[in-house]
Amino acid sequence: MTQLSTTLTASNARSNFYQILANAVDNLNRFTIKIRGKGDAIIMSKEELESWEETLDILSNKKLANSLRKALRSKKTYTQEEVYKKLGW
Repeated sequence: MTQLSTTLTASNARSNFYQILANAVDNLNRFTIKIRGKGDAIIMSKEELESWEETLDILSNKKLANSLRKALRSKKTYTQEEVYKKLGW
């Protein structure tokens, strides 16, 4: 299997479609597909997309984002057991 560039023409992507999908899913690689005269498209795994969406949700919630920043600044840490206890697990 040859190494694919992460930026491909639409023709090259069509010829290597299965390999692109396998790399996106198995290795979390992202591919930019150049579509002449129309712009670009991205192929990535569903897992990576969901991770980006979750990050955007967190960052768009100002109260939660500020809470996370404050927690990071406090440098307070918890053991795994403390976290489980706090969550009621």
